[in-house]
Amino acid sequence: MMNNYNSRKPVFFILLFLTVVIFQHCANVIAPVGGPRDITPPKVIQSTPPNQSTNFTGNKFSLRFDEFVKLEKINQQLLISPPMVNFPTVKLKGKELHLMFNDALKPNTTYSVFFGDAIQDITEGNALHNYSYVFSTGNTIDSLSLRGKVVDAFDLKPVGDVTVMLYKNNNDSLPLDSLPLYVKPYYISKTNKNGDFRFSGLADTSYLLFALLDQNYSMTFDQPSEKIAFIDSMVIPQFRAIPHIDSSLFDTITNLPHDSLQLLIDSLWNRADSLADNTLRLHTLYLFSQPDTVQKLLKAELLRKNTLRFIFRNPVDSLHITSLNFNPDNVWYLPEWGKEKDTLMWFLRKNHPDTLKLIVADGSNILDTLDIRAIPKEKFSKRKKKSNEAKKAYLNWHPNLQGNIKPGQTLQITFDYPIRSIYWDSTFLINGKDTVRQPAFRFIDSLHRKIQIPFTVKPNTSYQLLIPDSAVIDWNGLHNKSIRLNLKSKAEKEYGSITFNLQPSHLQHYIFQILKDKDEIIKQVFFSKPQKLKIGNLDPNTYKFKIIFDSNNNKKWDSGNYFRKQEPEKVIYYNKTIKVRPNWEVSEVWKF
Repeated sequence: MMNNYNSRKPVFFILLFLTVVIFQHCANVIAPVGGPRDITPPKVIQSTPPNQSTNFTGNKFSLRFDEFVKLEKINQQLLISPPMVNFPTVKLKGKELHLMFNDALKPNTTYSVFFGDAIQDITEGNALHNYSYVFSTGNTIDSLSLRGKVVDAFDLKPVGDVTVMLYKNNNDSLPLDSLPLYVKPYYISKTNKNGDFRFSGLADTSYLLFALLDQNYSMTFDQPSEKIAFIDSMVIPQFRAIPHIDSSLFDTITNLPHDSLQLLIDSLWNRADSLADNTLRLHTLYLFSQPDTVQKLLKAELLRKNTLRFIFRNPVDSLHITSLNFNPDNVWYLPEWGKEKDTLMWFLRKNHPDTLKLIVADGSNILDTLDIRAIPKEKFSKRKKKSNEAKKAYLNWHPNLQGNIKPGQTLQITFDYPIRSIYWDSTFLINGKDTVRQPAFRFIDSLHRKIQIPFTVKPNTSYQLLIPDSAVIDWNGLHNKSIRLNLKSKAEKEYGSITFNLQPSHLQHYIFQILKDKDEIIKQVFFSKPQKLKIGNLDPNTYKFKIIFDSNNNKKWDSGNYFRKQEPEKVIYYNKTIKVRPNWEVSEVWKF
């Protein structure tokens, strides 16, 4: 017996090894690889009763899909028009969705159940975008449509996932214009990634059209930070005629495989659907953030040692900042306002407390009471310093130009603090081969933080500005390290130029802007009548061109205000970009 067992021993271990390997492979299920990713949303292959049914009875309907689906944020996405008091009961069973109403249906009424993007496939989360189930409890169904587009009011880029709303003027307790603030809409749609939206199954009446980038899914404009858009007139839907597709066409191609035939049918219907859309008027909505007129101190911070910064929501009319713990007889701070008068800098003189107690008020309105540090906290280090000497602090500076300087540009230097004195006699400006001792300079601000060094820029020339150590001293006694700034101008042939003949149809104030990468403004010009502009010394690049209709002549773009029925200031872009080449001039005529 023992001998027989020993003889079978190698075979036994080989079988045991193979069994373990097989079980390991079975235990590690590997997902299939390769093939295109599924980007197709689920399709409704059957609805019971059928979509667009009339004489609807009962209190429920069901939808059957071509694949398993899930519901994403159904409580926020689902909306029923006309609105109902109670939310319906929605259940999934296999590939079917069942919806049961918990309110009684009104007679002779067309209902639209809007699912938004709630219906998604379970594999990739592809959404059945803006699906609606429409039915009528009467003999006829409302069949009018309305389409439009939502774009950003400032740059005209399409905005997706915006809730678009329609309101009927049928509320006895609220004026029509107030409905978006308090009442859910009568009809709803959402924009796709291209900013497009469409309503179907509308009644033949006029509507208030409103759009909302809804942050809290309330379906009302109840957050000041929410972006909105509106049209300051009632809109009227239209009949959307879908072109007829002759069914005999398919009789000639029945020999096609089923999948190919289905693709062809879908393509034809999509094309017919698109042509039907084109018969409708396009309503363009311009999305904007409405300014919050309630003044607020947004931020108070220690920007750097001896420098405080206060940022306000709006330009300040009558600011008062009172110190509760430091009131010396001498001037201990200097204020500097930003261009828009919504940012204030305080430059502090030494010997103030580490922390200041301040009351910030705009007129009689107290905005905040602050305990704010006036010097940074020292960082703790476990390492012992070899020397007890404190790190030397220097006066920092910031030039407005780096590396390149163009004809017509002027060199400016901004220091971190107000300047007490400048010893300019040892300063040099090297202009090509020439050296200018004590070049001209002047302060261009009341606090003496900014200096301008004017000189004529020649083509293809190198410049070097040398300011020695301790030549500039601020009002706290800080001085500069040696300043060495190198600049160079290009040859004229390395630049291009554009001439624009601007021909407005109306005389008003405009802002013409030249933009490059990331919509950076290269140059802007203010004008109010036909104008011929030549813009030279442009670096080779591709440029865009924009005009702002500056209605109030405040030299900037202004957002809208729904409460004042004020739409954002209009902007337009030139119909093409222009590539500027070296030593090349382009001429364009822009009629608008």
